Amino acid sequence: METLKIAFYTDSYLPSRDGVVTSIVNTRKELEQRGHSVYIFASGGNKTAMLAKKDSHLFVIKGIKFNKYPQYTMGLRNRKNLRILGISPDIIHAHTPFSAGLFGYWDSTIMGTKFIGTFHTMVFSEEAISSYFAKNRAVVKISKYFLLKYLKWFYSKADSVIAPTDYVKKVLNSSGLKNVTVVPTGLDFESMTQKSKNVARKFLGIENNDKVILYFGRVSKEKNIELLIKSAKLLSATDFKVIIAGGGPSLKTFLLLNKKLGNKNVKFTGFVRDENIPYYYAAADVLCNPSTFETQGLVNLYAAFYGLPILVPEKTAQEELLKYSKCGETFNPNSIRDLVDKVNRVYERKEVYRFGKILREFDIKRTVDRLLSVYNHN
Repeated sequence: METLKIAFYTDSYLPSRDGVVTSIVNTRKELEQRGHSVYIFASGGNKTAMLAKKDSHLFVIKGIKFNKYPQYTMGLRNRKNLRILGISPDIIHAHTPFSAGLFGYWDSTIMGTKFIGTFHTMVFSEEAISSYFAKNRAVVKISKYFLLKYLKWFYSKADSVIAPTDYVKKVLNSSGLKNVTVVPTGLDFESMTQKSKNVARKFLGIENNDKVILYFGRVSKEKNIELLIKSAKLLSATDFKVIIAGGGPSLKTFLLLNKKLGNKNVKFTGFVRDENIPYYYAAADVLCNPSTFETQGLVNLYAAFYGLPILVPEKTAQEELLKYSKCGETFNPNSIRDLVDKVNRVYERKEVYRFGKILREFDIKRTVDRLLSVYNHN
């Protein structure tokens, strides 16, 4: 296969961590191992600029931090565009519809380059708008209307639009976008490290007979973590402990809520270092991401690697993983009682769940094959 020059444009990048960053890092690594060249144009500040000093293919679009979501930077001026740098990519791939994505689109029109856009985040959801932009119900509705109009305009400029799940493809199709292809984000399972449950629990100070439900990810309002916290008392009746692993803008808010409710069985870890991540998955009995906001839910792929059954909200993108193999259960994301009942059901049936097909389907090699098919499609 002919090698390609590919330019990724993103508003979040290392050292920040989120699903978009994970997708970009893993995909870049696999593409480069196959001989392709990947250039990253990332909105960022001084910390990202420090990384660029050691990475000749990383270029920082200086901008301002979005205070309510510190992983996100709004790039204001791209001083090192493709023409100035003398880079002539075959593909420009926007991983955001906003500032860096717009720079990518403009560069594609100037360079006459194929333009691809991935829809990573449900930015138009009312949960996201009310969490980060406005509280007033009428303002939320108006904001959603104009966001949808803008997103339709932006992605209509792409030669191909990538959705990580069929669920997202249907959402985009219903908004009038037709040129949508499903390409999931994969993980490099070969590079991941297994840990035994006993070793992991000893490392984390968890007793062997404890029953543990894990949330792992960004701690923010749109993730519906409040449901887990409010479920904790009922979960304690069946001896479940809740671990909320990760940092984020709502950590203090949820700590206060948990204290107010008097929960004794909830632990907040704060930021987790990369080398410690495997211990949490290996130590848990059930993984639950109660968010209805996800476009895929990468944490569920990590869970599959560690043989950890999942509990996901029904009628969401996360539920789609269950069509590949029976690796968990769904629950009503508006019901504390249903969540508690399903946690206990998963625990009692944990031996019946299977993960092998997911590990094959979402291996980074397979998902990058699908991405290259989009890139090479005329």
